[in-house]
Amino acid sequence: MNFLLLILLDISAHTDDASHLTIARKPLEALISDWLRQGEEIRSLRALVAGHHSSGSGSKLSAPSEESH
Repeated sequence: MNFLLLILLDISAHTDDASHLTIARKPLEALISDWLRQGEEIRSLRALVAGHHSSGSGSKLSAPSEESH
């Protein structure tokens, strides 16, 4: 289920004249939980890459060089 889409639908259902906006709580909480989970995955990957570089294995990630024509 795309929680961001549900939240955007809530936003689009309100008129421009409304002085406040109501968002369904469950989709918002689910979206926040999903973003937190993704952030944790990114931190884990960064730690894994940092550990790989600090291990001194000698292999480095590099972009392929372009040959001059």
